[in-house]
Amino acid sequence: MALPDRQAAYSEPAELNPAAMRHVEENDAEPKFRAIIGKGGARRGIRLESVYWDGLAWLLNGSRQSLGDVVEQAAGQMGENGNLASMLRVVAFRWMWRRLSLMENVYSVENLNALIQACPTPAIVLTRDKKIQFFNEPFMTMLKQKLVLGNIAQLSAGFRFVLDTQVDEALQSLSSKGKMITTGFTATCAGKQLTGQMNLAMAPSHQKQMVIGYVVRG
Repeated sequence: MALPDRQAAYSEPAELNPAAMRHVEENDAEPKFRAIIGKGGARRGIRLESVYWDGLAWLLNGSRQSLGDVVEQAAGQMGENGNLASMLRVVAFRWMWRRLSLMENVYSVENLNALIQACPTPAIVLTRDKKIQFFNEPFMTMLKQKLVLGNIAQLSAGFRFVLDTQVDEALQSLSSKGKMITTGFTATCAGKQLTGQMNLAMAPSHQKQMVIGYVVRG
């Protein structure tokens, strides 16, 4: 693995996953009728697909608003000949869209890079295809000291970094169990070799799956 510019951060375009269509539940599109009581006891009968009722309930989880409040707000935004069910679908989608946008901003590669640079100990980010995405200054300092390198140019030629655990296997384990993994690593350059241990954790990024490696012994 070659070392990239540690300040470089990029965003990969998200791709629509055809598998997502196969995970649509059988009753997601089934219309369900519900009577919603708003402020003042106003009662409205609404028919929406099950997925929208589920989505609205999820979005309201932990909120001070009730479903009745949302219905009242949606009704207030309708035109004279508006359709309340259609307006609720728009409200649900827009609400979800805003929340997704916020989360994508938090879990961006730019913020991931900032997280790595702020770490006081040697840290590195690896992609599923075993490429080094980011590393910090303590990681670079460790390599220069342990491999007895005279300058950064030596790291650019012939540098190799290998984990004892396959990155793909680590990602599968971290995705399913959510626990930290401890593994060994080997770094080689200019005929010199460094072995050590690092703790692996899932990198907080929505663009693609990556692991963060925190060196605990090197």
